[in-house]
Amino acid sequence: MNRIQKVSRVGIIGAYAFFLFTVGFFSISILSLPSLKSIALRGVLLFIYHIALCIWYWKLAQLFRLYERGQIFTAATIRCIRQLGLICVTGAVFVSGAHFFPKQLVPPISQTPLPPGVTEKVTVILSPHFGFFSFDFGTGVDFGLILSGVIIVLIAWIMDEGRKIQEEQELTV
Repeated sequence: MNRIQKVSRVGIIGAYAFFLFTVGFFSISILSLPSLKSIALRGVLLFIYHIALCIWYWKLAQLFRLYERGQIFTAATIRCIRQLGLICVTGAVFVSGAHFFPKQLVPPISQTPLPPGVTEKVTVILSPHFGFFSFDFGTGVDFGLILSGVIIVLIAWIMDEGRKIQEEQELTV
């Protein structure tokens, strides 16, 4: 039990660290938007996704707090795991929905002439992305996140059934 408590403390610190990184990078990306026109519906969906991501990290820290207290196969722990799975699916819906909207409402106007033989100017922007497991077939729908969430909910359901069976056996003499 002592090892579980130590690992849980590290898990709590890690969950809060990822929470802070998510809030920080999302704040930086909001502040660096060129104009309010680029927010639109895509921005709202991504905002909700980041809120779901922050809630997920908070719930993960809550799960580790339960583990730290020795509540490993309790109803509260299983409920927390189930909520983590549902938040995964919710986040997948919002981030996948955002891919169907343009990144900018007004396309940028190129000020510099293109070299001979080049028909299109391509700009590569690298930005850090912290999120869930991603699995996409090019459709914009994040199947990996949906699958992860469903698997987490199924694991919680199996754990809950096992907990109920164990409680029934303890009451049987």
